[in-house]
Amino acid sequence: MEKEDVKKTKIQPVIAGYAAIVIVSILIITKGFAYYQSGSISVMSSLIDSVLDSCVSIMALASIYYARRPADEDHRWGHGKMEAVSALFQSAIIAGGGAFLVFESINRLYEPVVVTHHMIGIYVMLVSIVLSILLVVIQRYVLRHSNSLAIEADSAHYGSDILINAGVLAVLALGLYGAPTWIDPIFAVLVAGFMAYLASGIARKSMDMLLDRELPDEDRASIIGIIEANNSILGWHDLRTRRNGENYEMSFDIEVKHDASLLEAHKISEEVEHAILGVYPNSEVLIHIDPYGHMENSSRHRIKGIHI
Repeated sequence: MEKEDVKKTKIQPVIAGYAAIVIVSILIITKGFAYYQSGSISVMSSLIDSVLDSCVSIMALASIYYARRPADEDHRWGHGKMEAVSALFQSAIIAGGGAFLVFESINRLYEPVVVTHHMIGIYVMLVSIVLSILLVVIQRYVLRHSNSLAIEADSAHYGSDILINAGVLAVLALGLYGAPTWIDPIFAVLVAGFMAYLASGIARKSMDMLLDRELPDEDRASIIGIIEANNSILGWHDLRTRRNGENYEMSFDIEVKHDASLLEAHKISEEVEHAILGVYPNSEVLIHIDPYGHMENSSRHRIKGIHI
């Protein structure tokens, strides 16, 4: 990857982070006005979601900056996992907002509030849908050029905003034509359930990174294919992979002919490393070289775990 491309990859998640903060600020103002005028709890559910989104987006942007700090004496592997920590907090904030929405909806079921100024809410929801689509398009573009978990989590819940706002729009339209008042809080409860589902997905991905879960099977298969494509490699073992922020980290052993010189073995490992970096440019590749047929004599292969 050229230096200019690497620089673009580093800048893009930051741009997406700022775009999210600007757009969600506009959404909060417009939805706050719509809720003040209409009193709709469905609009309130969308407003709460946007307020939480603002907290999440600020946290995501801060985590992107921190995760990009270079390795230091205390963090030899860098700071990439801060994105996972941020995403984990994001999931907790989203789940908490959903819980609050459930309690408020239950209260509205017992004490109904007549929704007014439906058209204001409808116009605001239309604007919200357009802005949310614009932001998701920006974020998806960034994700095609980077591997940021913070932006991925941000994009997931902004994508859900499109569905939530569309649902609020439908509820307001039904209310305009005399639908019963219980539709408003019932929809808000459904939104809360969706927020909980969304939070669980973000939390799962965050924990996968924090606990060094292996990369998906298709990525492992791709890496194995690259290794086995080198005719100088007589065998391989102990492939371990993990995700660290935007980067992938992988280590494995290759077996070469037992009489290969140190220089020859080094060149083989470089060939494999360069081939892997061609497919996974933002990766840390660690390769150990074994003489073919002597693997069983190494104490490195007596540790507990799976070595395939």
